Amino acid sequence: MRALLFLIRKNLKNIIKLAFKRPMALIGYIIALIFLVLMIVAAFAMPSGLVRTSSPELFRGIVMLVFAFFYYTSLKLGIEKGSSYFRMADVNLVFTSPLRPNQVLLYGFIRQLWGTMLFVFLALCQIPNLKNNFALQPYGVPMLLISVVAYTLSYPLISMVIYSWTSVKKERKMLMKRIFDAAAIAVALVFLLDLVRTRDFGQSLGNTFDSPVVHYFPVIGWTGSIASSAVYGFNAPFYVGAAGMLVLIIGLSLLIYRMKLDYYEDVMAATEYAEQIIKAKREGKNIAQFLKTRKNVHGSLSGEGAKALFAKNMLEIRKTSIFLFFDRMSVSVILSSIMFRLIMPSQELGGFSLLLILAMSSYMLLLFQVQGRWVAEAEKHFIYLVPASSYEKLFFATLSDHLKNLFDGIALFMLSGIFFNAGAPTILLCILTYVAFGAVYMYADVLSRRLFGSVHSKSLMIFVKIIFSVVLIVPGIIAAAFVGAITKSEFFTIGALGAWAFVLAITLFIFSGGIFNNLETAS
Repeated sequence: MRALLFLIRKNLKNIIKLAFKRPMALIGYIIALIFLVLMIVAAFAMPSGLVRTSSPELFRGIVMLVFAFFYYTSLKLGIEKGSSYFRMADVNLVFTSPLRPNQVLLYGFIRQLWGTMLFVFLALCQIPNLKNNFALQPYGVPMLLISVVAYTLSYPLISMVIYSWTSVKKERKMLMKRIFDAAAIAVALVFLLDLVRTRDFGQSLGNTFDSPVVHYFPVIGWTGSIASSAVYGFNAPFYVGAAGMLVLIIGLSLLIYRMKLDYYEDVMAATEYAEQIIKAKREGKNIAQFLKTRKNVHGSLSGEGAKALFAKNMLEIRKTSIFLFFDRMSVSVILSSIMFRLIMPSQELGGFSLLLILAMSSYMLLLFQVQGRWVAEAEKHFIYLVPASSYEKLFFATLSDHLKNLFDGIALFMLSGIFFNAGAPTILLCILTYVAFGAVYMYADVLSRRLFGSVHSKSLMIFVKIIFSVVLIVPGIIAAAFVGAITKSEFFTIGALGAWAFVLAITLFIFSGGIFNNLETAS
């Protein structure tokens, strides 16, 4: 076991040394550390219920829904590929070493703690929003973080057990998939039936998960009950959930540790898949290549020179789309934005429903489109040989993403306009503003690549790009708030926000247009 602990210490030392050898990477780490400290201060120092005090039932419904979604997606993926704590370097070095598989598994479990820190950081970023809308207990923040830790430690163990059982026979795998899908459909039906009765999205969400059956339901209910104690306090569901998750994590760990294990083959598929994802992120590539793609897709578009880039990207979009431009990202943005609006109290919005949906969809778009398809083009040498100007190549390399955002914006805001009785001018302005925000995120990425090139970690650069994009749009948000306070008009407020995004997108495009003049600036 000493040899494995040595590997962990050596890996940490190498990360620190490499950061100090690359100043740009060190600056990025410092920015990330400052942002983390600010999030910690905001999470613990700011008062609860600053904007409004929503019902505890709604809080429980939200956290239960979030954990149900996370467990459903992660465990269903575990059925297909299993779960793994390891990297391919571990496969080549540790798996072939004369060590017991139990010790190797403990080594992987310790390595998993780094992934737990990432989930805790993401949870910290959401706590200020929760404090603005709910009255948390003084110990509410630690309880939320503990629930996130419980999730990140439990799902790999459960996935490994499920994969080991289902990988023996295809019938078992199909049975487990049907069980998960049937449970998800049952929850959706209960929610829809209650929604028909109450006509209130937030109330129905709380009613669906406000049941002793849900509170004490293994794993999902236990984790959700720990998080719900942030508002409800220490009650019976909390103690049952905390004890259940503790017994589950320790019990499965000891069981696997004491068993005569031969899990190396079981975790290989998950390790290879995780390694491909990490490699794509480090290289700044889009992970859409790992989604299932349609075969025999033919494109009617064609062109010469830079226009060929547009035709190629359109064909790539069709391979991963459900219909036209409609793909998983479209579903995520549309559903999350409309659900966010439905959860918010209608009486407090003052007729600004579409503005709230625009804000949420722009936030989701930032997370999804911090890197566009142009990154894949920048990695290929032939784009620098295309007989066209750098501006023309950049425009056609990013045009497909703009059209996709236009399609998603039309679908989102047409539905939102129908649901919330918005006027046609407001709907059109929301669509154009949404597309403008997508362009801002896109060209902020291009400008960052042109300024910094390839640095220590693409994941670190993505974080810096997100902060850079947020800083750029803050003046527009302030201007929109000022206009809204004066005019009391949703149309003019969205117009001010859209005007700033449009001017910013054009400016960023002009400054980043020379990206394809020099190979070194994009590599």
